[in-house]
Amino acid sequence: MRIFRSAFLLLFVTTAPSFADDAAPHRTINVVNHGAKCNGNHDDTAAFRDAITAASKDGAEGGVVSVPPGRCVLSDTLVIDGTTPVSIVGSGRGSQIFQSANKTLLQLQNVQAVMIKDLYLGSAATDPGTSILELVDSHRNRIDNVTMMGGYYGLHLYGSLLNTIVDLRSGVNIGGFFATTSTNQYWVYAERDHVNHISANANTFLAPVLEGGNYGIYLLDTPDPSCVGCIRNGEGSLQIIGGTIEGVAQTALVLQDTFLPSSVTGVHFEANGTDVLINQSVNIRLTAVLSSSNSGILVQGGFFTRNIQISDSIIQQITIDTAVKRFQLQNITTDLNCTGHSGVTPVAPWDASVIYTNVGLNCT
Repeated sequence: MRIFRSAFLLLFVTTAPSFADDAAPHRTINVVNHGAKCNGNHDDTAAFRDAITAASKDGAEGGVVSVPPGRCVLSDTLVIDGTTPVSIVGSGRGSQIFQSANKTLLQLQNVQAVMIKDLYLGSAATDPGTSILELVDSHRNRIDNVTMMGGYYGLHLYGSLLNTIVDLRSGVNIGGFFATTSTNQYWVYAERDHVNHISANANTFLAPVLEGGNYGIYLLDTPDPSCVGCIRNGEGSLQIIGGTIEGVAQTALVLQDTFLPSSVTGVHFEANGTDVLINQSVNIRLTAVLSSSNSGILVQGGFFTRNIQISDSIIQQITIDTAVKRFQLQNITTDLNCTGHSGVTPVAPWDASVIYTNVGLNCT
């Protein structure tokens, strides 16, 4: 009986079906094992590059570069592309990476389904266009629990779409980063790739917490004039669910030349130069928004701004451009054009193309 049972088990094991994932060479590579010191002084660039190469060796899909708690220093840009589609994962606030040069820290080029997670990233770069994290024509990736300090751009989405960004935050009021960083200009900057005509579209932000700097989230999707068939307003869009943008010197959220549907839900805006600017953009919905800055929400761009709805919100002030069409305010409390801005509506009689429902006005 024992011999029969052993033979049966051996037959079962040896004849079990083999799946592709079983044989896939997934790897988790620790950067320390490739020479990274992460002591705040040693240049760890080569070690990171070696770890990225090792994690993707022999065509590995889904490899992971692990960053332990420490103070890692870079002097050049780390690039993850289609030949090295690996994720970089740390342990949270303690896993710190600093770009000491005037360059982008980490760039994803033409990759999909990778993850950047649990890292504290800082940069001394000041040149326009340099970023802490840049996605170039990269789609369906996930950025999760990443804190940023410095850099001209924090997160730069260039022709990148369908990415999910969870718990993205600035470190301005967190501190604890080991090196001196630059002053950030844009925490998130999303724009069209004008060479390949790829929009920055359908990226989702879950609970971002962005403080300080000059701009919070800035989406610009102006199409190139030579692009045949491109929509007048571009195609850009985003979804923001929850979170806070505050203490931004210029504007917390800018939607410029966008067309595809954008949704902003449950976001808290406070102490910004302007909370929201919608300009030459279409198909936007703001719901359950708390906007307490004096400039509040500006809706501009004339005829090319339309199909805008703001509902169930408390807003310090809304200013609407004269030619904006199909604009709906519903269940809000606000100061509506109470400060006498020139050339804005509504004025009596209110524009028939604007629907006002249950609007609590305070024009004192």
